[in-house]
Amino acid sequence: MSSETIVTPGRRLGLVEEHDAGPGTYVRGGMIYSSILGTKRITAPETSEKPVIQVDRKSPLAIPTIGSEVLCRVIRMNPRAATVAIMMVGSTPCQEDFAGTIRHQDIRSTEKDLVQMVNSFRPGDVVRAEVISLGDQRSYFLATTKNEHGVVFAQSTAGNTMIPVSWEEMQDPKTKAVEKPKQGRIPQHVAFIMDGNRRYARKRHRIASSGHVSGFYRLANVLEWCNDLGIQNVSVFAFAINNFSRSPEEVSALMSLAKEKLRELADKSSLVKQHGVRIIIAGNRDLLPGDVREAAEFAEEKTQHNRGMRLNICFPYSATDEISAAIRKVTEDVRKGVLSENDIDEQAIESRLQIPGPPLDILVRTSGQIRFSNYMLWQSAKLAYIRFVDVFWPDFSFFHMFCILISWQLAYKSIKQRS
Repeated sequence: MSSETIVTPGRRLGLVEEHDAGPGTYVRGGMIYSSILGTKRITAPETSEKPVIQVDRKSPLAIPTIGSEVLCRVIRMNPRAATVAIMMVGSTPCQEDFAGTIRHQDIRSTEKDLVQMVNSFRPGDVVRAEVISLGDQRSYFLATTKNEHGVVFAQSTAGNTMIPVSWEEMQDPKTKAVEKPKQGRIPQHVAFIMDGNRRYARKRHRIASSGHVSGFYRLANVLEWCNDLGIQNVSVFAFAINNFSRSPEEVSALMSLAKEKLRELADKSSLVKQHGVRIIIAGNRDLLPGDVREAAEFAEEKTQHNRGMRLNICFPYSATDEISAAIRKVTEDVRKGVLSENDIDEQAIESRLQIPGPPLDILVRTSGQIRFSNYMLWQSAKLAYIRFVDVFWPDFSFFHMFCILISWQLAYKSIKQRS
């Protein structure tokens, strides 16, 4: 007997003490992780005492057809076309790579005569495309003419991950060199419920506060990845209002950590300094101790003129408190004559919410818990793409982030059709 499911690289599969690691996996810190994109199988033991977990590059349904959205890797190029290996069809990994070709005339929908292959792709680029023809019996013909299609991951000639700076340009953040690959769509607002810090600490036989410290350092990594990917707005659930009901020792440790890290982030973080990150504290700050409130105000004032990525730190926050506060502001503005009763609508409430920024594109919750925990309920109800990841926040990796971005791009067309 065996059970099967699709997994992505870096996905936690099980405990070493409960399973043996098979092909397509690796072991770290007593856990078994997937090393490839494929099908997870748990096989009953034959010679060993424990079940074997393995990941196979196996998916019999992943066969490209006309109209399929595919994820492919550029293998080689010439002035007229790029040869690619198709790795995924939709969200399903291929059993083996299929050959594909992106021809010169199929890269853009307009100004086709101005397209240069050397400016569009580079060997190693990961590209989202659509199958437009079954091709010449040797490879499928693919196109990237739609806005949501194009390069989703690329490295510069210097080997650095490039940042989208416009619909047509990507920039090496270190050398500042600008290149013009045909890009895929990038989300503009991503939110994270950073869950699992305490369980991460308990698993390692540490005190709860050490898990929160590890979670802060993972947040710094995630912000770097979001900045590199060109995501302009990030919201993080740092502390829920109901977290004040936890033990006084843990609440005190969290407040001390927040006070220290808010000042450190605003005053010393290389990310904030180099990329001009603006920090906004969203939530009911009247509930904070005086010294923590001062640190929050310091972080906002220190970064208020920055024009880079906007970081909304929700602290302390709950969605019901946010919506209630917005309704109170509407009522007060009507009383003052600033707003008439006839003007009370969805936009009137939305403009008075605590979390600023464009509509939410993606909401990610770690730790495997499938619930919102009273976070961004208003924003999530408006066509946000929700992903629950079965990994503690300190273990959240770039592989998880990258796979979420790819799956959002896959779902974008159907999301827009529902809007």
